[in-house]
Amino acid sequence: MDQISKLLILNYLEVNQSIQIFNLLNFTFVKNFGIAFSLFNNESLNASLILVILVSIICIFLFINIFTSIFEKQIALLERCSMAAILSGGIGNLIDRIAYGYVVDFIDISFNPYVFNLADVYVTMGIIMYLLKSFLFANKDESNKVS
Repeated sequence: MDQISKLLILNYLEVNQSIQIFNLLNFTFVKNFGIAFSLFNNESLNASLILVILVSIICIFLFINIFTSIFEKQIALLERCSMAAILSGGIGNLIDRIAYGYVVDFIDISFNPYVFNLADVYVTMGIIMYLLKSFLFANKDESNKVS
């Protein structure tokens, strides 16, 4: 869904062009050369290679952690799902960086100063799920550990 939505934006909108979808939602095509929430969004910084390498390392770590037992013997389902969401979003934005040299952002909510994409939503939801799992089930996990 992330890549399909970005292809639609690339094909139908010019940079900084905006289309109102609902009262609070616009689709606005923004090239993001920076990191999350458009921090360091400056094409002249030329951080694409560094970001590609960094995101690739994180994605490889998550992939190995999700699909093998190298790092932990058991991973709870919620934790595995949260890591899969983060991995999916990371790969979505990584594809953009490799293909275009920037990330295609387009979801523009009027009360939010940031423009983002579905991959960012996946990463954010994955982090929220991971934190909820960590905080809500911390005592349960501690009681299951053997000294």
